[in-house]
Amino acid sequence: MDDLIRNLMTLGLTEYEARVYAALVGIGEGSARHIHEASKVPRPRVYDIAEGLAARGFITIRRGNPHVYIPVEPAVVIHHLKSAADAAATAAVQGLDALSLDARSKNSPIWYVQGEWSIRRHAESLAMGVTHDLAVVCLDYTQIGEFARLIADASRDHPVSVLLPNGKRGIRKPLGNASLHVPKPFCTFFQENIFERIYCGPLSVDGSTFLLEYIFIADDRVCMIVYREDGVRNAVVITLPFITCVQRQFVNRMIASAERIEGPARAEGGP
Repeated sequence: MDDLIRNLMTLGLTEYEARVYAALVGIGEGSARHIHEASKVPRPRVYDIAEGLAARGFITIRRGNPHVYIPVEPAVVIHHLKSAADAAATAAVQGLDALSLDARSKNSPIWYVQGEWSIRRHAESLAMGVTHDLAVVCLDYTQIGEFARLIADASRDHPVSVLLPNGKRGIRKPLGNASLHVPKPFCTFFQENIFERIYCGPLSVDGSTFLLEYIFIADDRVCMIVYREDGVRNAVVITLPFITCVQRQFVNRMIASAERIEGPARAEGGP
């Protein structure tokens, strides 16, 4: 019984709640006196504990003299407790990650990001912080949908340029007012040594394989690079101006020489 009470407490019940509910499951149904005798919870407390459990949908009460308390099916209660615990854990991770993001953005010009939620959170933060314009280099179309809304939202208030080396093939979600571009060769050295070798192909370094997916550049202040290392998705966020300005110049040069194509929204009859 002690292990059961501890497990119920781990799922979010207080000790008295766990004892009252477990006692009811054990006796099937009963009055406050029966619950007190089975649970060892002080009888005056049984009433308010039972009312609280009823309010949460964990027991039902047949009103009378005396009241009779009946437990809801344990599988239903455990599912509810587990869902609530999972939601609380997710909210806690998000809150802590947001605090971490704020702290790192103040204290470090370069930081690494792991986990899908964290990557999306950082990309959203970058897009919301745009003051002039946003540039995006998209090299993995299988994932563009996850950032389509971010790009479309940013394009409502600021110019957004998206470089698509393979054209708009594979893009099924509108990208708002963003201008879409297919890059063209403009410099042999850049084309062969940077674009084709680093941007568009896997890089092998010290036994690991790196593959670039996205580059986001907000103004020329923040650069976020999303990549895969041996198949695992990561990102690096850079605010060091020596790097962000150089990256932005590369992208600006690519945009200047690129062929502009219609975005999906315009292709469907938009202005």
